Amino acid sequence: MNDHFFESIVRNAPMAYAYHKIVLDEAGVPCDYYFLDVNTAYETMSGLKREEIIGKRVTEVMPAIGEESLDWIRVFGTAALQGRSKEFESFSVTFGRWLRVYVYSPEKYYLIANITDISIKRSQVVEGGQLRKLLKEKDSEFHFIIENLPFSLGVLRLDGTFLYMNQAGRSLYEFGEAAYSRKSIIKSFVDPEDWHRFVDKVHTSGVTSEFYMNLRTESGRVFWAISIGMIIKYHGKRSILLSQYDFTQRMHIEKALKESEEKFRMIFQNASESIMIVQNKRIQIYNPMLSQILGYSMEELMNKPFLEIIHEDDRARANLANDRRLSGEVLEKRIQYRVMHKDGTTAWVEANGVLIQWMEKPAIEYFLTNITEQKKAEDALRNSEKNLQMIMEFSSDVTWVFNFNQLKLKYVSPSVYHFLGFYPDELMKMDPALLIPNEFREKTKEMLIRSIKEFKEHSEVSKTYTIELQNIHKNGKRIWTEMSCKYRYNDNMEIEIVSSSRNIEERKHAQQEVLYLSYHDQLTGLYNRRFYEEELRRLDTKSNLPVTLILADVNGLKLTNDAFGHLTGDKLLKRAVEIFHQYSRCDDIIARIGGDEFVFLLPRTEQDEAQEMISRMKTAMAMENVDHGILSVSFGASTKTMEDQDIFYIFSEAENVMYQQKLKESNSMRNQTIHVIIEQLYRDNEEEEAHNRRVSEICNELATAMDLGDEIIHDITIAGLLHDIGKIGLDKEIISKIEPMTEEEWTQFKRHPEKGYQILKSSVKYAQAAQYVLSHHERMDGNGYPQGIRGNEIPFPARILSVADAYDTMIAPRGYHRKWNQEEAVEELINNAGTQFDESVVRAFVEKVLRKSFDR
Repeated sequence: MNDHFFESIVRNAPMAYAYHKIVLDEAGVPCDYYFLDVNTAYETMSGLKREEIIGKRVTEVMPAIGEESLDWIRVFGTAALQGRSKEFESFSVTFGRWLRVYVYSPEKYYLIANITDISIKRSQVVEGGQLRKLLKEKDSEFHFIIENLPFSLGVLRLDGTFLYMNQAGRSLYEFGEAAYSRKSIIKSFVDPEDWHRFVDKVHTSGVTSEFYMNLRTESGRVFWAISIGMIIKYHGKRSILLSQYDFTQRMHIEKALKESEEKFRMIFQNASESIMIVQNKRIQIYNPMLSQILGYSMEELMNKPFLEIIHEDDRARANLANDRRLSGEVLEKRIQYRVMHKDGTTAWVEANGVLIQWMEKPAIEYFLTNITEQKKAEDALRNSEKNLQMIMEFSSDVTWVFNFNQLKLKYVSPSVYHFLGFYPDELMKMDPALLIPNEFREKTKEMLIRSIKEFKEHSEVSKTYTIELQNIHKNGKRIWTEMSCKYRYNDNMEIEIVSSSRNIEERKHAQQEVLYLSYHDQLTGLYNRRFYEEELRRLDTKSNLPVTLILADVNGLKLTNDAFGHLTGDKLLKRAVEIFHQYSRCDDIIARIGGDEFVFLLPRTEQDEAQEMISRMKTAMAMENVDHGILSVSFGASTKTMEDQDIFYIFSEAENVMYQQKLKESNSMRNQTIHVIIEQLYRDNEEEEAHNRRVSEICNELATAMDLGDEIIHDITIAGLLHDIGKIGLDKEIISKIEPMTEEEWTQFKRHPEKGYQILKSSVKYAQAAQYVLSHHERMDGNGYPQGIRGNEIPFPARILSVADAYDTMIAPRGYHRKWNQEEAVEELINNAGTQFDESVVRAFVEKVLRKSFDR
């Protein structure tokens, strides 16, 4: 690509371009400048032909240049001598229009000027001012719509403190929902003096537009914003209405323009317009601005079908215009269409295309101007009222204006249709009272009378009145509503009520759910203790006699939780509750009053009826099996038959009966559960079963050899058989793992002695063995686990179990351990006698059981 290509782009660009050389007087002060080059757009704008002005001074070509309000020669000369760039706007008498001029110097004494006609934009600014005035007049009716505006809009005190900031503003400044309150915008300025200059400018003119602010969010993100400010009265005080647009990208582009060194390449690469060449309907070359508008990387755009970047609804028009240009037709009007950003958003562009030869083949050179903001301004000017109404229609809240003097609705926002099913014109003819159910009318009337009285007495005070009530939908359904009202005098000094109604059905449902949870157990759905106690007081009357209480306690719940986890325990509880419901009456009150305790409150129920209910429930539970857990519940019942009996005494009687049953049933149930645990553990890992049986045999043989007595021999034999029962809570992968455990797995593994202890101690049958299981991984030097006890603190049978477990693990390893022969295992036991193992136990095992020599 050569300079001729870039020169072609400049020649065909829609922006006027001129290249000058500055003339200095004897004092070295700029006094004139020559025309070295201009493009077609400059000829069109100035009405001068290129061949007539090239090589001539501006004072020759434009004699009236010295009468302009702006000193063009001084501005151009300063930029050329100092190597600076400058952008300004001015009305030119010579050109007869408003111009935006961007000048920069590629080298000393030389200057390039890019000139844009902004007359239309200036007229739009004036019209925009009229729109702001219109919006200000309608503020009382459409204030809430500001929250949905696509640009930042806020109100600030003159000292910079935020009074209000809409959603777009909070996003721009990265504020939370209400985090702007009492914060000062001055802290956001990179240069705080910019705020004071802005305030002075607003004070001087009353309104200022396009004030450039360099700002920083609390997270440190720096951005540029074009700001428009005007003095308003907010809540009776002078304040500043501030609207802002983020134009950080534009600032980056301007910076790139200033830093570029190549004249034509700089114009192409950093032009404010997007430029691309399309050949065979594919993008062949483009400038970075196109990448910025579309969000694609430079690589992604290369050779991309150009219709893919255009909104599907506009592709037909764009394709037709492209074909007409390729045929040589010159289109009088520039086509406008939407282009698609990579993230799915759209932007409006105005496309000007020129037929050129690219690589010796026809192509279209496109100049795309981003007119998104212009489109928004045009739409706002043309359809402001319509747009505001549409926004209100899609709002979930309904705005009402009711004339109290005339007792008539003056305005209802269109969103009322989605809210109550009525169209606004239907409601305008109705009595609003018909929307309120009878039971809420008196409450609403009282609030209205009281608030009107307060308003008449203190109309200068802005007060909001809020009431919760139901409204009647057109289909007859009732809807919970929160209505907020304010009062004002209209131009005829009539009282108007401006109110906003919000659907609070979800909130009401949430409140009802909270109420439900306050009286119900979350796990089982039964009533909780609080509800039971309130109902007990309510039902403890003569008319409900006889009143029977049944106490129920789920046996072994803690054991089930310890062995199989709380999920199994929860399933056990839920299944018990299902049976409670299945064999009780629909009006009976059942409450969970503790972790595993329940109470049945049965008014007008005899004792024999309650016993029959208990019998049916126990029969059903005997056939249950819930995830390896055993469902066993102990019951006790007692009946109040006379009015003078204390209901709490009846409760105590039922509880005593229940505990007596629990003493008979719970130990047997725990033993059954332990057998289930053992079966489950061995079912999942046959090696574990074999290891535990061998360790039990070694413990029996060693305890017998040491003559410890029948009782201890029995308990330690049981401990050997069950010493790894705590592994039921471990992941199967850890038990059968081949490679060494991770630190986290090792921490989990070391809990199994304590887990086994918790399981076994629940049964009288295994209580003594539980003590030995707890300590079988302790060491004589205190470096064992789980308690870290040492020496004689370790029960003697646990020391025997420790030696038996270690020996079998060495000669019959599981998992990642290597297999030792008997000689190696004996040597390892002897080497660790006194530190890990009890020396007397190791000696007895080696000499009396293995028949080996202890001395080495």
